[in-house]
Amino acid sequence: MTQNAPRHNDTIVLGAGMSGIACAARLFQEQARSKKTKGKLLVLETRDRIGGRIGSVHVNGCRLDTGANWIHGIGTDEKPNPLMKILPHKKYRQLSGSVVFRPPPPSEEDGKAADSDEDGWQHVKSTSGATKSAPIQLVNGDLVIPPHTAGTLMSTMWGLFDSLHDTATSTPADKAKDTTMLKAIAASPVFQEAFDKVAPEYHQALRALPQFIENMEAAPLVAQSAEGKADTPGMGLLEYVIDDFDGDQVFLRDGYTAVVEELGRELVEAGLVELGVEVETIEWEKDPITVKTKCGETYTAKDVICTLPLGVLKERQTSAAVPPLFQPKLPAGKREAIASLGFGTLDKIFMVYSSAWWTEEPFSSLLHKGLVSEPITGSDSGLASRQEEEADIFMGFTPSLPGLEIHSNGSTSPGLRVLSIANLHSLTGLPALSCFISCSNARSMEPLPDSHARDLIHNTLTTWLGHEPPKPEGVHVTRWGQDEFSRGSYSHMITGVSETEHRVEFQTPVEVKGGGRLRFAGEHTSRNHFATVHGALISGWREADAVLEGT
Repeated sequence: MTQNAPRHNDTIVLGAGMSGIACAARLFQEQARSKKTKGKLLVLETRDRIGGRIGSVHVNGCRLDTGANWIHGIGTDEKPNPLMKILPHKKYRQLSGSVVFRPPPPSEEDGKAADSDEDGWQHVKSTSGATKSAPIQLVNGDLVIPPHTAGTLMSTMWGLFDSLHDTATSTPADKAKDTTMLKAIAASPVFQEAFDKVAPEYHQALRALPQFIENMEAAPLVAQSAEGKADTPGMGLLEYVIDDFDGDQVFLRDGYTAVVEELGRELVEAGLVELGVEVETIEWEKDPITVKTKCGETYTAKDVICTLPLGVLKERQTSAAVPPLFQPKLPAGKREAIASLGFGTLDKIFMVYSSAWWTEEPFSSLLHKGLVSEPITGSDSGLASRQEEEADIFMGFTPSLPGLEIHSNGSTSPGLRVLSIANLHSLTGLPALSCFISCSNARSMEPLPDSHARDLIHNTLTTWLGHEPPKPEGVHVTRWGQDEFSRGSYSHMITGVSETEHRVEFQTPVEVKGGGRLRFAGEHTSRNHFATVHGALISGWREADAVLEGT
């Protein structure tokens, strides 16, 4: 078979996620100003759509955002988040209400996870794998925590983030690198003082609450829940040695899909984005750089910007099941950076209903009695009952997934798993709930059928509410860990392994003999904004500017 001749471009961007689209869009705008020809720029994307880890699905007529959904700090007038200038008509809102449930009482079902047969609702599966019939047991009353105590718990949780950031930024970098997030949490005055603020009967909830940080960072607190080798330590304090944007943390009500599509609109219309093109190798030893694809096409360019997720880079560097991505191997500094940064998983379990039953009796009255206002801040202000509104978040605990409890003396023990469930009805108007699940729990859930996750959440809600709610009509579970084009959600810092310099290392291009350059963009390449959409956006702009400046 005759091999097609290489297709040459000045610049090739690999990946059409936020960083790749941002990079190419800026280059295209400059191209238009200088009236260069169309063939000088090209974006290659493996998926059949742009967006990368920004995406959505439709379930029973509801659009559900499977990936990014938050703006982490909208910024200030002096330092605005650049996302706020894109699509200024986008709708967003700060979380404004929660209902918190106390831990369920111990029972013989503790430690067992929901499973289903054809009926889907009458079985539980123990951790040993044995399955037995067991009807859902309704508890004697609900587990709603009164507003005053719930407000203290939520204030502690959000205040803990500020406390950890203050500790991290005041700790020398070498010490922060070797300090576990677990140790920093236990030593936090916000966490310690909370044990005196809440009654002893709520101490178990307080001890389990910091697991919420795993959901925020998609990173494990302890080694045994790390997503890698068994001896890989958990998340480190260096995670919070950053200078990110201030301002509200807000939920993007219409998702990010419209944002990335607007950024990429001119590129797509100009035919500069080729979808369904999977890169097999990047040969960078000499100019021009050669990109070979699995379909047999070959592309060459002087500048190649690799925006593939860190999870893919890690797999292609270490797995014997897939060929190396880079030929020859990358320089030692780049290889170390790829190996040293963590890449975690955050999944969503969507439950779609015919109506928002939680706004109807008897559930609405039950939830209103525990509703507290909950701006994302460490302040106690505004933590009062609000009978007229819906909660944006339902938060509670389950023994059906392995969890961790942090004691006031700094010790830890196996315990309950905290679950946070977003009320998409109050946030988007959809009759749906979205439960977050992260780290090893997410990885363990991904190979199982959606019905397993459905039963787990349904049975958990039944226990929290003391009444069995209606059953969902549609379920969707994201599986970012299994996604071969992502292999996880976003990056994090591993105790004793990751350093800020590993992120900065990606910002230095690999020099190619003859003058070409291999560059890197993506959230994992950002020093202060990693694990965020705006971090990916800024990294794309950074590399586009470097191409234009020839640096």
